[in-house]
This record gives sequence, structure tokens and C-alpha cells, in this order.
Amino acid sequence: LSKYPDMHETRLQYARALLEQKQFKQSREEFQRLAKDNPDNPDLGFAIAMISLQLKDLQGAEMQLRQELGKGRKDQSVVQYYLGQLCEAKENEDEAMAHYREVKGGEYQFAAQLRIAYLLGKGGKLDEARQYLHQAQADNNQQRVQLVLVEAQLLREAKRAEDAYRVLQQSLEKLPNHPDLLYETAMLADRTGKPDVFEQLMRKLIQIRPDQAHAYNALGYGLLERNERIPEAVQLVEKALQLAPDDPAIMDSVGWGYYRSGRLDDGLKLLRRAFSGNPDPEIAAHLGELLWVRGDKNEARKIWQDSLKANPGNEHLREAIKKFMPE
Repeated sequence: LSKYPDMHETRLQYARALLEQKQFKQSREEFQRLAKDNPDNPDLGFAIAMISLQLKDLQGAEMQLRQELGKGRKDQSVVQYYLGQLCEAKENEDEAMAHYREVKGGEYQFAAQLRIAYLLGKGGKLDEARQYLHQAQADNNQQRVQLVLVEAQLLREAKRAEDAYRVLQQSLEKLPNHPDLLYETAMLADRTGKPDVFEQLMRKLIQIRPDQAHAYNALGYGLLERNERIPEAVQLVEKALQLAPDDPAIMDSVGWGYYRSGRLDDGLKLLRRAFSGNPDPEIAAHLGELLWVRGDKNEARKIWQDSLKANPGNEHLREAIKKFMPE
């Protein structure tokens, strides 16, 4: 390439090869050289924008996408969609919605509709958001389920959990074996005080999808939280860990199960691994409790306090601290 810098096709193949190897910086440089020599080629500019996103260069990606809008490419919808995503990342939600509304067709139209509904609900226009979802065009059952899941999420975030549960339940009557609907309805049944429904739906999901790690984990963890059938609960979360051995949330469940079974050393190993993989406040609450019970109170206190600084409103942390360090 250094000998024959004008070999367009060779340079393009080289840029793509770098991209496949995840050498994003070098790949972007090659695409930029190509774009300089071919300024009217919209695909090159779009590739630069997408690589900039991979590099977390949001400003560079946005600048490139805005340039693409002015080039009159046939499908502007994909550019509008990604500009909407970038505006959301900057919390400029009105502008994000304006870009999403310009997605008039193509593969991103449905995703743009979901984002519009979500932003309407987040902005306090819940009724308008729900109406928008009810009118949105869905091409298949998976898309119909996605519309329902967004509606349930908006209701849940508006503290209307029972309404969210009803929306999911009604959809489940139409699609009784849909894995996503089964999982979300079960989880909301648990949160709204319906443990029998939760267990029934999770067991059905496991029957339909025996490789669904999160179903085993949710069912086992639910039993642990209610302090019911602890040996069975541990077996369920261990099965989940077999299916997803690197998942910190599942490691947390197994570690918590071992703690509840009196296996403190085994529990501590897993909770430490889970916390190093994901310093989630719920994992911090569990790890701190086990450390405290073992007598490592200073380390427990530090983990709780550090996590509370980062997550001041977390209920799991507050409950653990209140239980062991009452004011």
C-alpha cells in the first residue's frame, strides 16, 4: 500500500481486515484516506461514523453522521437513527426524538418507534407513549412482544406495577409460550407479591427453554430470598452457573445460596469473583454480609460504604447496613 497508495480496492480490503481484527483506530485511518479520495461515497463516511462509535468518539461520530445527512444518500433513515442514539447519549432527548421521527422505513424503523415511545414515557407523557405503542406497526410476534415489554417497562417505571403486570398477562394469554413474555411476567409477578404465579411461569419457561440460565437463576434466587426450600434453590442456581459460568449475577446467586447453606468459604470465593466482575450494589450487600458474619467487619464496612457512595439510593445496601450497623 505504501508503494501503490492509489489502489482503492486493496486499501478497502485492508481497512475491512483491520476492522474484523478489531483494530478500530487503524481501520478508521484507512477509511478516512479512502473517503478523502472518494468524497461522494456515502458508505465510506458511514463506516467512519460507526468505527468512531466503537472507539467511543461520540463527537467524531456525530460530526461524520451530520456530514452524511448533507450528501443526499438514498437511505437517510439509518443516519437519522444513529443521530438519535447519539443525542440520547448526550441526554438531548427532544432532538433524539426528532431524529427518530425521521426514520421513515428500513431496518431501523421499528427500533426508532420503540425509542420514541420510551422517550415520551420518560418525559412524563405516559398515555401518549402507550397510545403510540398501540398504533405502532409490528411485522411479527417478536416485534409485538417488544411493544408490550416497552409498555410494561414504562408502567413499572411510573410505579404502576399492577397495570404493567396486567399488560403482560394479557399478552401472555395470546402468546402463552413466548420465552420473553414468560420471563418478564414471572419477574413482575414476583415483584407484585404473587410467588406462586412466579414459580409456575418460571418452571414453564425452564420446560420450554431448558438452556435458559437466567430462568434457573431467577427461580432459585427467588426461593433463597423467601427462605424456602434452600437445597432446591441452591441446585437451581448451580444449574444456572453451569449454563453461564462467567455471569457475575449468577455467581452472586450461588455464593448467596452457599452462605444461606452455611458454606461460608465457598460462598465467599464466588461472591468475591462476582463482585470483581461486576461491582453491583446488590452483590456488594451480599459480599459485605458474608464478610461481616465471618468476622471481617472492616472489609465489610468498606465495601458497603464505597458502594453506597456510588449507589446512594440502593435498598439492598441500605437494608444490609441497617441490619448490621444500626445507627
